[in-house]
Amino acid sequence: MTRIAPSMSMMALGLLLASALALALMMFGSASERGISMRPAEAAANVRVIARCDGNPEKVQVTNNTRHRIKIRTVGSIYRPYDFEPLSVGKRLGGGRTMTFESGPRANGNVLTKNYIFNSDVGSREGARVATSVGRFVDHCG
Repeated sequence: MTRIAPSMSMMALGLLLASALALALMMFGSASERGISMRPAEAAANVRVIARCDGNPEKVQVTNNTRHRIKIRTVGSIYRPYDFEPLSVGKRLGGGRTMTFESGPRANGNVLTKNYIFNSDVGSREGARVATSVGRFVDHCG
């Protein structure tokens, strides 16, 4: 009986290790195995958002570095957005082009609102969030 006990414990240990390996592969498998698309990373390299949170007007600059036209759907702030955010803009932006949206009392081009939307007192917790036809993009203040 002493000979059977060690083999049973080795079998149990092997089963435990196999289960741990299966769990690790499930949690840390490749991106394609986990269903994560590479498209957001590709889009991130091709669309750039810059938030200028201080100043009057505040500015959100969107640059389309693709060769194709994209649609800018909404623009808003990150930190405690107002009830009216994000603001729907529905603008098309051609490849290789840049569009700037403004907010604040002195906004006069592609005006989001005549109110300030950014809280510059919170530093990098604030920023701009832009939804486009190729993904969502963020830039932080500060």
